[in-house]
Amino acid sequence: MPPPRTNGPILGNALALLRDPLAFLRAAHVEQGPIFEVHAATRRFVVLAGREANRFVGREGRELLESRSFWGRLTERRECPHAILASDGVPHRTQRKHYADVLSRKIVDAQRDGCDALIRDSFGASERQLSPRVAVQDQTRLLIARLVHRCLTDGAAPIPEPTARALMEVFRWETNTLLLGKWPKLALLAPAYRRSLARAEGFIDELVARDLEAGGRATDQADQADQGLGGWFERIRQGRERYPELFTAGDVRFATLLPFVAGVDTVGATLGFVLYELFRDADLHAAVRAEVEAAYANGVPDSATLSQQPTLHGLVLECLRLYPAAFAMYRGAARAFEFAGHRVAAGTEIAVFTSATHFDARYFPEPERLDVTRHAPPRSESRQKHVFMPYGGGPHVCLGAGMGEAMLLLATAGIVRHHDLVLADPKRRWKPSFDPSLTLDARVQLLRPGVA
Repeated sequence: MPPPRTNGPILGNALALLRDPLAFLRAAHVEQGPIFEVHAATRRFVVLAGREANRFVGREGRELLESRSFWGRLTERRECPHAILASDGVPHRTQRKHYADVLSRKIVDAQRDGCDALIRDSFGASERQLSPRVAVQDQTRLLIARLVHRCLTDGAAPIPEPTARALMEVFRWETNTLLLGKWPKLALLAPAYRRSLARAEGFIDELVARDLEAGGRATDQADQADQGLGGWFERIRQGRERYPELFTAGDVRFATLLPFVAGVDTVGATLGFVLYELFRDADLHAAVRAEVEAAYANGVPDSATLSQQPTLHGLVLECLRLYPAAFAMYRGAARAFEFAGHRVAAGTEIAVFTSATHFDARYFPEPERLDVTRHAPPRSESRQKHVFMPYGGGPHVCLGAGMGEAMLLLATAGIVRHHDLVLADPKRRWKPSFDPSLTLDARVQLLRPGVA
């Protein structure tokens, strides 16, 4: 029996998916249950949703779902057939094990003083004259890109802002065209994309030539004259030696790019929502500020200390729940299988709506309400199995989840401590936007009181 189908005009559900895919999937899940088919223009895919779908991904789905049907459009263009995002089975497990310890909370803790300095100098604070307005979406993405870069390069100096922005733009354009299909592929001929691509590729060329090909000599941006970049880049060098079949020239280039874009579309977007919710609620801001001041009593706090601050930690977890940047996982059916009484044919495109449970009152009472106390004992709602899924699930669960959460805690704490900010137009409720995935509306701004 085929899955139930959603109904729509010639374009099917394309317009609803473009406007607000998260709202569309939530409504369809409520109306049609744990499995349904979506038509979006020329694409069709089956959605699996709910707690049972999350359980399925981590068990049977390990063998029945594959990644290349989604990520392959990007890996083909970039000639990186073994990219960790698109690999499954042994190649994927090998790379996860190879990279695991350079994507952990410990990396953020080791770099926390340098990260705190970057946070202090962010949001226009390093300019000769303080910027009176802060565009939240733009500045949080830039800040996270720099924090990830610092942590994954073992403390290298930040790359120039124009280069960081070019790298982020390339990722944005390629995600919207090649992966999500929101823009036509002809968009990749646009001058704006080509300019960003030229700058980004030139930077990657330099990294590969100087740091990887030339025996570990440093880049100008890293400002290390006698040794190569550490962290992630050291692991790439080791990978070329240990697993040459998984680290072809194209694979190395793509792996070299990842530290400059990883986290921007997830951690960076979540940080924007954290600040939005924080600065629109004076009582919440006061409670977080008191916890932050206590946490900083003996210097820049580590992730364990910040995780023990109930309001701060609860706020981060609530924003991961209410605004899941990675609200679904896209896969293909490697073999035919049955789910919830329906047969799914081999080769079918699959979307696993992993965050459907975030909005289910059976697991999170009053799910639309931001409640920073729901994650702490005795409620501990996010500890229910297969329910709190902001990092995806199964074999491709986000490898950097621990690092990302530690970075969110430190970034939020540092912004509260170092920046005097208020939300512009605090009474207005902003709807999220999707570019490429769930993010804060680009028009949301923070103001510096008294700065003209």
